Amino acid sequence: NRKSAARRRLGSRLKDSIRRVTAAFLVAFIAVAARLAYVGVVRAPSLSAHPRNPRVTAARREIVRGSIFLSGGEPVARDVAPGGPRLYVGPLSLAHLVGYEDARYGVAGLEASYNSELLGLDGRSWLESFVRSVFSAGHGHARGNDIVLTIDLEVQQAAERAMAGRRGAAVALDPRTGAVLAMVSNPGFSPSQISSAWERLVEDEASPLFNRATLGLYPPGSAVKPMIAAIALSSGAVSVDETFRCEGAIRVGTRAGDDREISCPGGKAHGNVNLSSALAYSCNVAFAQIGWRVGGEKLYNGLRSFHFGAALPFDVPTAAGVITVADAGLDRATVAQISIGQGTLLASPLEMACAVGAIGNGGVMRRPYVVREVRDPDGAVLRRTPSVILCVPVPAEDAGLVKDMMVGAVARGTARAAGLPGVRVAGKTGTAQNPHGAPHAWFVGFAPADDPRCAVAVVLENGGSGGAVAAPVAREILRAALRAASR
Repeated sequence: NRKSAARRRLGSRLKDSIRRVTAAFLVAFIAVAARLAYVGVVRAPSLSAHPRNPRVTAARREIVRGSIFLSGGEPVARDVAPGGPRLYVGPLSLAHLVGYEDARYGVAGLEASYNSELLGLDGRSWLESFVRSVFSAGHGHARGNDIVLTIDLEVQQAAERAMAGRRGAAVALDPRTGAVLAMVSNPGFSPSQISSAWERLVEDEASPLFNRATLGLYPPGSAVKPMIAAIALSSGAVSVDETFRCEGAIRVGTRAGDDREISCPGGKAHGNVNLSSALAYSCNVAFAQIGWRVGGEKLYNGLRSFHFGAALPFDVPTAAGVITVADAGLDRATVAQISIGQGTLLASPLEMACAVGAIGNGGVMRRPYVVREVRDPDGAVLRRTPSVILCVPVPAEDAGLVKDMMVGAVARGTARAAGLPGVRVAGKTGTAQNPHGAPHAWFVGFAPADDPRCAVAVVLENGGSGGAVAAPVAREILRAALRAASR
């Protein structure tokens, strides 16, 4: 009996072990199968067109890569021969956006984002690609698809001329749709010379390969005040007619002995100012008080509603801006700094263009895009980018009030240099202090104010006064954009 019991116990333990091993194998099989399914189904499109995929490299030698065109049909990138060097023409200021395709250094910009489309591999299985190659045999090389941009050549050239090679960035877009009309980042480079100039470019302290328009993060300074004003109105913290006292400076420290203060340029005392005059004359003292009235939490949430602090969805990589706002009761100094676009607030030119565009577009921010459509080699449209609402940061009524305040800033305030004859221009300048040198010069705005066709953001690194330096650049971009819109 004891032997029988021992055998039963041994058999039971053996069965338990077999069940555990079987369960472990089953779990491992399911995990491997799930991973294979993920790679084979979810990741397959991106992996099949990845520049480092050997099949893509082999296909590139046999495929005439698709061309890249501007909105008017002007080519800016095209193949001369399959597998040969890519030919880049058009404004050099498009280099960061268009990018490059090089056998040694890979792809960047739109050449990278739309690599599969330009090779004609998007959405095709390898069986479809094989069949396509068979039927193209004897009829020349297979051709990839073309992409057409929203960039307007006239607006791009105007932005390039106005920037005059100065370090910084400019973005112009149609706030009604989100279509980018121009994008400049300085300093730049020649995509055709990537191979020969690579070492010099990567060692250059000015970072000419860096796209400042989408990846550069700067303190926006007073250029963010239209958004702060809209947040203050929509939160109910401030009314249009309410006044604030400006003696030229205000203490922002809360502890004894903490004598930190915020001052207006030159210590100028503006006296009693309402929201409109505070924006027109860029009164820092008033906006510090406005920020305190809104409070840290509402200020943070309001800025997030303008999509600050999150990377914008776009056709090339974008950087997420930075927002750090402590509770107003704990850190009044931080809230005051944020309210004048300083301290821990950072934003890219693309973010600022989208944000001010939302003010001009009745409080509605459209997702920015630069690729209008993808066409097959015969010219048929395969895909067209729709205009999509990204967010609605403020009500239309409050956006309209801020728009009128921005018109006042151009008519009688710090942004007068952005004015255009016979056109109501809405704008705001910024002179953003930074710890690494002279202030950055900013301008954001749109025109015509009552029905904007173009919203623009300009930043010139260490440029000094936004009103003296950035506003004239924006004026020329707006002038060109309105001329293009009337064609």
